Amino acid sequence: MPMERRGPQKPNHNQRTSAGFNASQQGRTTDFRLEIESNSWLRIGLSAKDLKKQFNNLFCHFTVVNLREAFRALDGNKAAGISGMTKRDYARKLDENLADLVNRLHKGTYRPMPKKRTYIPKANGKLRPLAISEFEDKLVEWVLAKILSSVYEPLFIRNSFGFRPKRSAQDAIKAAYLSLKDDRRPHVVELDLANFFDTVSHRKLIKLLQIRITDPRVQSLVSRFLTAGILEEEGKLVQPDSGTPQGGIMSPVLANVFLHYALDEWFLKNYAQSGAIIVRYADDAVFIFEKEDQAKDFRMALKERLEKFALKLNEGKSGIVRFGKIDGNVFNFLGFTLYWGVDRGATRRYLKVKTERTKLGKKIQEYSDWIKANRAQFTTDELWEQTAAKLRGHYNYYGVNTNRPKLNHFYYAIVGSLFKWLNRRSQRKSFTWERFARRLRYKPLPQPPIVAALKPLIDRRVYAH
Repeated sequence: MPMERRGPQKPNHNQRTSAGFNASQQGRTTDFRLEIESNSWLRIGLSAKDLKKQFNNLFCHFTVVNLREAFRALDGNKAAGISGMTKRDYARKLDENLADLVNRLHKGTYRPMPKKRTYIPKANGKLRPLAISEFEDKLVEWVLAKILSSVYEPLFIRNSFGFRPKRSAQDAIKAAYLSLKDDRRPHVVELDLANFFDTVSHRKLIKLLQIRITDPRVQSLVSRFLTAGILEEEGKLVQPDSGTPQGGIMSPVLANVFLHYALDEWFLKNYAQSGAIIVRYADDAVFIFEKEDQAKDFRMALKERLEKFALKLNEGKSGIVRFGKIDGNVFNFLGFTLYWGVDRGATRRYLKVKTERTKLGKKIQEYSDWIKANRAQFTTDELWEQTAAKLRGHYNYYGVNTNRPKLNHFYYAIVGSLFKWLNRRSQRKSFTWERFARRLRYKPLPQPPIVAALKPLIDRRVYAH
């Protein structure tokens, strides 16, 4: 039987589209697999989504590639450690240095050097101790911090805001605001830990790490950093058995791990079911309750809980605040004051946030001290630019949409201080008000943003509970 002759077959566009889609999808899948294989932090993070998973092979992530990433990330202008080695010095034989470092890490012969202690003045006149690591130790600590962050980030509760990616103090303030704005939970327990970063028990910290990280080499490396010692300014070597040195790259994540187990999980297990809320930023936290007896019971239990982890409350900054609308009470958190206020001509109170009075005074005094000390060291243009940067930094932190009056207060105080000290330079360089005002008109310093441009306190991306 003769075969039927057919003309050229029309292409099946559905098949072509499907084939193209499948090829494209397969390409994206391949690219994603390659990205996973080449990105340590992505691989760890994907595994860490299993909250019950234990990690027993993390040391393999100490590679030349990851240490080179650490090298690129570190600021070369930071102070040098004991030996004086800088980023520029280390870069002269970078490939050789990194290969040698990886070799020592995997052989187990690497030992971090003691940190160099230095002190910087705080706004209250006291000194803040900082520990400065050797540059090579910073590389290892950077990778170690990335490993720890990748492992623990999925485990941390959502209302823990300190030292975490894409979270800030402003997010913590928003979470507290959202929890309080309806006046349904009017009892606030304030928490301030006494010398937290200096009192974290090394032994307890390592035990807590062992819950999720069973790799003994990582445990040992963390322990070596904690016990490496600190060289004081007078030359004395101190080897404390507690504390995560401030200034250390992995200190923030270690602090979050410690407080996650010591505080966050315990609170959620015992109090969250009754509607209580925790908002924590590093070692500063507030706990928000509906009923007064709940707040009192928690306050008593909190002290006992912290003692189990060798932590102590700063009694002067920890207490219970009745924060209902009718009480007129306020409380401070992260440099802000939360209070019930009214707008001009209004009668209904609603929750507001402003810069804490003492913090505002300290910031103004800090600027006054700075301009007084530097007015003769820099040109007027340099002083002007640095003043503008300080104003922008203040607005960036305190710029929430109920706080514009305090931002204005800060702006006018800074402008007044700038004029005062520029006018007290040498006779030749001093400024009259006319000259100062003219310069301010032609080269204005940044004023506070309008209310609509400030950060809103109600944001759908942040939920209290």
